[in-house]
Amino acid sequence: MKLFSRYPGFRWLWTGQLLSQLGNAVFYILGLWEIQLKSPFLLSIAGLAMTLPTLLAMVGGVYVDRFDPRKLMLGTDLLRGAAVLLGIFAIAIPGSLVWVVIALLAINALGMAVFGPAETVMVPHMVQSEDLTAANGLYSVTSQLSSAVGSALGGAAVAAIGVGIIFGLDMASFWLSALAILLMMRTVTRPTRSLDPELSLESKAPNFRQSISEGLKGFNDIPVLKRLLPMIVLTNFSFVAAFIMMPNWIHHHLHANALWYGIVDSAWAVGAVLGGVISGQFSRMPLKKSLALFFTIEAILFLLFAASPWVVVSAAVFLLTGFANGVGNALSFTLMQRIIPPDLRGRMFGLIMTLFSLANPLGSLAAGVFLNVLPIYWSWVLAGVAGLAFVAALLRIPGALEDISQVGAASIAVE
Repeated sequence: MKLFSRYPGFRWLWTGQLLSQLGNAVFYILGLWEIQLKSPFLLSIAGLAMTLPTLLAMVGGVYVDRFDPRKLMLGTDLLRGAAVLLGIFAIAIPGSLVWVVIALLAINALGMAVFGPAETVMVPHMVQSEDLTAANGLYSVTSQLSSAVGSALGGAAVAAIGVGIIFGLDMASFWLSALAILLMMRTVTRPTRSLDPELSLESKAPNFRQSISEGLKGFNDIPVLKRLLPMIVLTNFSFVAAFIMMPNWIHHHLHANALWYGIVDSAWAVGAVLGGVISGQFSRMPLKKSLALFFTIEAILFLLFAASPWVVVSAAVFLLTGFANGVGNALSFTLMQRIIPPDLRGRMFGLIMTLFSLANPLGSLAAGVFLNVLPIYWSWVLAGVAGLAFVAALLRIPGALEDISQVGAASIAVE
């Protein structure tokens, strides 16, 4: 593709993430299926392990602005690979598999609290402005394509290969990603910052209070984010609850096996891949209308998914839902990358990830608490309703979205 030939650093970063997230996807399917076989309630504990560490993304964003984000990405991949290696030895202890899986899910999420803001900062640094939407769409393909292939492989791998082999593949994928980042570092310089020398990248220790205060001020200067925050938090709450209980949904509601769990999960990822790939085609359309259209489609499809009693239909609906989500997310990231000043990107993306994820642990916990209290489809219905409420709030924002930021030169017309 043109982006790969034009930006070799972007190509290496994309390749590394494709590999590491492929290994993760296989590991997730195996781990969550084994957990729900032991106890569906433990799925909510696994969900807490996957979501609570993401609340530290604000702290991770501070480090990204203070130090070299390339080295932070390299270090987190090496450490996560080492953690999986320790897990390989730990599962030799009888009865330890479920708890080792939960621990590794937590460690991976903790790594993403640093890696996520770092990669979001690096993408606009590696490509030119006119290629940013296409790059975001293609970069989102990394996780979704890996998830699509990994989920399908994971469903089949539950019975076909040993647990130790899957752990080994996950470990190798992190270390291969680290190698790809090393190759990226040879072609891409670290981002520069126009700050006082006392706050430069070489600063020995970050001033967390000042850095977080700057991130909060930047967030307050973008009114649309504050207005949409409650709807985003509610959507994430229901979305996390629904996905955490997906293995139980497939097993008990759709009466399907682990292979079908992998297929349904893969259908979402395939749709998101397709949406991410073509998202650049919508970059010239009015942004508010485009976002409203795709998130409305996504919300309606969530409601259809909740009503489907057949696993094949569910997979088809999930394919379309993932497509709408892929386009909407790529446009959303492009908007934020353009309106956030480069000097604040790490802190603000970390803060945004933290704020938007506030309800994720509660969603994971609620999935287990309400398992035998509410109908099993409650979270999917709530996800659809919350999505429609988000669109209604978005459409009530007056004017075009190029006016949403008050940060001066960083405010770029996007419609």
